[in-house]
Amino acid sequence: MSQTDFASNKIFYDNKHYPYGFHRSGIYSRREAEILERHGFALKDLASGMRAPATPAEEQFVKVAKGEAEPTTEIEKAWMKYQRAVSTRRVVYTAGATSMDAEGGDSVDFDAD
Repeated sequence: MSQTDFASNKIFYDNKHYPYGFHRSGIYSRREAEILERHGFALKDLASGMRAPATPAEEQFVKVAKGEAEPTTEIEKAWMKYQRAVSTRRVVYTAGATSMDAEGGDSVDFDAD
């Protein structure tokens, strides 16, 4: 990969899906998170058609983004992993809910003395 491939002068953040960043999401490796932050704007623009590919690597990426080819490079794999993660609905289960009695009073497990 040359320095002109996927060049962007801005750091890519996705505060909607990853408010604490890609590194702290638990989904991406350090390398994948670095790729997304460093090249995310260029990848997003290439995938959406807002930017025309300028190098053969970018042309290959556009084919991958359109589904015409399988991802082979780290950048292509990281972007496709990101796309799958943001398009898949995640279900989160939480623990710690207290049980209330039928009258809406305090928890039946604890007595107040």
